[in-house]
Amino acid sequence: MKRQKNKIQQTDFTDKTKSFHAFPPHFQRRSHGKHKKLTFPSIRYKLPGFMTIFAKSEHILMKALLLTGLLFILILPGCRKETSILPLLQSVEELIPMYADSASVLLDSIQAPDELTDKDFAHWCMLCGKVTDKAATGLLPIYQWQRAQQWFTEHGTAKEQAQIDLYLGRAYVEDGEYDKAMQIYADALQLAKEHQAYNVAGYICAYMADLYGFRDITSERLEKRKEASNFFKKARNYKSYAYALKDLACECTLTDSFNCTIPLLQKADSISQLLHNKDLTADVANAFGVIYEAQEKYKNAERYFLKAIETGSKESYKDSISLLHIYIKDNQLAKAHEWIETITKHNDIAYYFNQAYYLLYKAEGKYKEALHYKEICSDMLDSLTLVQNETKVLEIEKKYNNAKIREENELLKITQQRNTIIIIIAISLFLLSVAGYIIYRQRSKAKIYYQQTILDKMKIELLHLSAELEEKKQVLQKALADKENNAHKLQQEIEVISYKYDRLQKQNLETSTVGKKLISLTKKIGLRTPNSLLTKHGIP
Repeated sequence: MKRQKNKIQQTDFTDKTKSFHAFPPHFQRRSHGKHKKLTFPSIRYKLPGFMTIFAKSEHILMKALLLTGLLFILILPGCRKETSILPLLQSVEELIPMYADSASVLLDSIQAPDELTDKDFAHWCMLCGKVTDKAATGLLPIYQWQRAQQWFTEHGTAKEQAQIDLYLGRAYVEDGEYDKAMQIYADALQLAKEHQAYNVAGYICAYMADLYGFRDITSERLEKRKEASNFFKKARNYKSYAYALKDLACECTLTDSFNCTIPLLQKADSISQLLHNKDLTADVANAFGVIYEAQEKYKNAERYFLKAIETGSKESYKDSISLLHIYIKDNQLAKAHEWIETITKHNDIAYYFNQAYYLLYKAEGKYKEALHYKEICSDMLDSLTLVQNETKVLEIEKKYNNAKIREENELLKITQQRNTIIIIIAISLFLLSVAGYIIYRQRSKAKIYYQQTILDKMKIELLHLSAELEEKKQVLQKALADKENNAHKLQQEIEVISYKYDRLQKQNLETSTVGKKLISLTKKIGLRTPNSLLTKHGIP
């Protein structure tokens, strides 16, 4: 039993030793006896993931800064120009109704309008068109209206689109491109009708009627005058409605339809009286005088020309010349002499003034004086023709210069854009290089730091493992020493037990009858000792 117990103890010790070495030292070690429990958790290096995220964040940050810088470079000039031009455009828009000349000066003060943003340029063109309507200034070149039309087509209202198309059509008419102008007018009129922009539609019809007049298409011209008056009436633009009625009456005069002219002019005159507009009243009275003059009703014509002069409108001097012609045609030469002395000399009527003298002296039979004024009129006509030709040449030269300047501006713009792109690319490459160098340095530092951290952790782990190894060696040596001591003690115990066992067996044999007989026989024989005999017979 004692031997089996020792065997079990030996087996347990062996199992413990096996289990002790079964696990790596950095997981866990169970100490024996007085030693404390030491644990070494597994080391999971999370530093690379952290550094990767850090590096990505740095990269994203650098990209964001780079893009922000580029956008700032590209957007800042446009924003600066837009903020500087917007207040001026607003001021011009407020000045146009009452002070069109001042608004025109402000618009002319804008240098290089082609360099404005599309939005500001489109509104600048629209304001130029409105100033032209008020102050009778020249229209812009076609290409500028086309650019404005493109912006309003994409971003403007239907009314604005129709209005800008009207200005573009008028520019085509000035350049003599009547077919293109008519097509633009037709499209603009259709758009205005669809969106009930009746006021713009009325003006479009009026300019279409003028264009039909250039081509001597009387029926279409008369139809467009009627449409214009109807649209102005729907729009409740009574001033333009009265002017449209006056123009319609004059168109009827060209077709000898005098029956409808007087009612139209009477309606226009009633509207002018309600509006208290002296210029409108003078124009309607002038139309009455022209129609009565065409009918050779000189008394009625005289009455309405005098009415037009009494209004004191801006162009009353023209009515004075018309009245002078009435006196000459009605053979009221004395009145004509009296009236011609009262007429204020004006540059716009210099030709008509000398022509009136020519007609007056011719009617009186004073041919020498009449010839003198006739020659003056001829010289003035020649001068006027020369001036008109020079004006046309100047206009052509102006258009050529504008086209040349436009081409130069386009080339400069392309060059500037190319230079800007090159600068942006250079700056981008420089920033990318700097960013790449910074990222490379940071990654190198991160890698070095990571490797140093790994080495430090390995050193710490090595120290722990060395300490643990020494501790386990001590435990193993102690275990081996204990094992040797236990084996020695066990051997001694076995020897003692064997000795005691042999002694006890011998005593049992000596005390038994068989043993006694054997002992006696041996003594008689004297050959062997009793012990050797007993051993021979299988008795220990």
